[in-house]
Amino acid sequence: MPALRMTQAHAHAVRRPRWASVTAAACVALVSATVAHAQGASREVLTLPAALRLAADRSPLLEQVEARFSIARGENRTLGQWPNPVLEYRRENLGAPIDPDEFFTAYIPIDVTGRRIQLARATRRGAERVSAERAAARRDVELMIAQSWLTAALSRDLGETATRQYDAVAEVSRLQAERAREGVASEASALRTRVEADRLAHQAALAEARAIGDRQSLAAALGMSADSLPPLPSVLTAEAIPELRGADDLAALGEEALLDRARAGRDELRAATVAREEASLRQGVERGAVLGDWQLQGGSKLTGGFMTGQVGLAVPLPFFNRNAGARERAQGAVREADAVWRSTMLTVRGEVLAAAAQLRRLLVLGDRLATTPTDGDTIAESARIAYTEGHMTLLELLDAERAAADARTTALQYRADLLLARLALARAVGASLLAGETP
Repeated sequence: MPALRMTQAHAHAVRRPRWASVTAAACVALVSATVAHAQGASREVLTLPAALRLAADRSPLLEQVEARFSIARGENRTLGQWPNPVLEYRRENLGAPIDPDEFFTAYIPIDVTGRRIQLARATRRGAERVSAERAAARRDVELMIAQSWLTAALSRDLGETATRQYDAVAEVSRLQAERAREGVASEASALRTRVEADRLAHQAALAEARAIGDRQSLAAALGMSADSLPPLPSVLTAEAIPELRGADDLAALGEEALLDRARAGRDELRAATVAREEASLRQGVERGAVLGDWQLQGGSKLTGGFMTGQVGLAVPLPFFNRNAGARERAQGAVREADAVWRSTMLTVRGEVLAAAAQLRRLLVLGDRLATTPTDGDTIAESARIAYTEGHMTLLELLDAERAAADARTTALQYRADLLLARLALARAVGASLLAGETP
């Protein structure tokens, strides 16, 4: 037995240089691939500002917002239309032995309650409400597109991380199988490594499929095919979203200052406030409609060869229809507008405070996670060297590879969460998603 152990140790020592050279070659290949990817990413890529500008020109989601705005604006104008005057020509006594009578009459509606003034004011408030709702809807779509961009970029990074981890373990598995065939490693260790490589192959395949799906979703939101979509930058690249750092200044503000910004900047609040005024004005319109428009009539009449004039006044009598249904509906609209306003105020307050709290907590972790990707690469490289020199077991090497992948995944997820928190806070207070652009 001692002699056998000496022979195995000697064989291991003989094979070590070959193992070290192959491992070094694998490391060089991984580094070269990483550099090549970085050089490719340095070319023209779709940054978040570019994605939002592209969406403004061709996104079907924003086109739907504009279409709904046009519909709502048309409905509001319809509600504010005044009745048209009526011009009538009438000829009577046709077929009789006497000359026919001819009438030219104009009917002009007269508002004796002043409700048309309130209707005009309500229509103007309605136009303001529709405009505010449009702005809020556009910014919601822009936030959704930004989140879709971030999801696609993160999925791409996570897919590459999973592939890198699989490539590293697959190389170890290949070498362990070769050593097992040569008798310098156990079959169990080779099998263990192969099982780990198969598991990582499955994870990498799922991650790559998820990245493809997220890229397709982003392309659809932008109104283009995935094939024509430019490559996405890594979420670790600060230049991809330089404008979002302004949200960090917002996070430093106190709660009341943030809420003041939200009250002034949120289009939802402006729409809800104007909707209350509009509902109150329309309630006044329906109350005045109990006594409908009077109708002034005037014109000429040709009868018996003589041209005469005619005047008249038609007054609706509210005996049966006192506009009760419309008045009840208007009262309900006022109550609904008040409830929506209160709900919107509470919702905005919750969104602002939650977004600020999340961003503050994530910013605290920035220094701790700044070097995480580099630390992960260092762990993997050191583990490979230690294993080739016999200072680390196979299981320790596999654990180190997993730790390296976890470190990079953690850094990617943190970066994505940080950017998402910045977007959420900017949206919560009604600021532009990108600095330097008008909300």
